[in-house]
Amino acid sequence: MKNASLIFELNGYPSIKIYDDFFEIKAIDFSKLRKFNYSSIHKIKHFNPNNNWWTKIYILGSISAQIFANDDPWILRIEKKNGGSWDYQTSPKTNSEFNQVIDLIKLKVYKESE
Repeated sequence: MKNASLIFELNGYPSIKIYDDFFEIKAIDFSKLRKFNYSSIHKIKHFNPNNNWWTKIYILGSISAQIFANDDPWILRIEKKNGGSWDYQTSPKTNSEFNQVIDLIKLKVYKESE
């Protein structure tokens, strides 16, 4: 196997290895890397799962939800063209290096789809 051109490993985030034709990702709570070809990816999203109207109503009405909602993990969702999707938990804290890695993957996916 080729050497990864970029390796991202940081506590609270999934481990990501980027290669020329694919990338591998390992969840925080799992020991194996999963391989994704850029050509098979439909979309990649990194989002706060609590950022929707029904959660906001719940948070407004619950003191405990107001205290703990900011610590909930965010989700990195990888959607494949065949309809499958994979969710990976990430830290709710912003990390510019992680965002750059995700942007690089999105760029490679975009180039493969042209």
